[in-house]
Amino acid sequence: MSENKIQQIGSAVEKVVSEQSSRLETSLSEFNKLQTKGLEQVSAMVESMTRAAKEQIAFAEQMGGEWRKLILASAKSAAEHFAPKA
Repeated sequence: MSENKIQQIGSAVEKVVSEQSSRLETSLSEFNKLQTKGLEQVSAMVESMTRAAKEQIAFAEQMGGEWRKLILASAKSAAEHFAPKA
């Protein structure tokens, strides 16, 4: 095999390795962008779920307070209704 042929093969191998390295770098860069975007979406979803959960807790607390007021009003009304009249 001539020295010229060996140099051509070496150049071809170098070119392939360089192209593959460049493709890998591009792929990893794109993967990094997708990963960052995915994590941002997960973070936004968690924040949204947390906000919804807090709103549900506040609503349950409000409903509990209203329920206690109704029970108290009913008890007072019943006590007045059944209290002996003088």
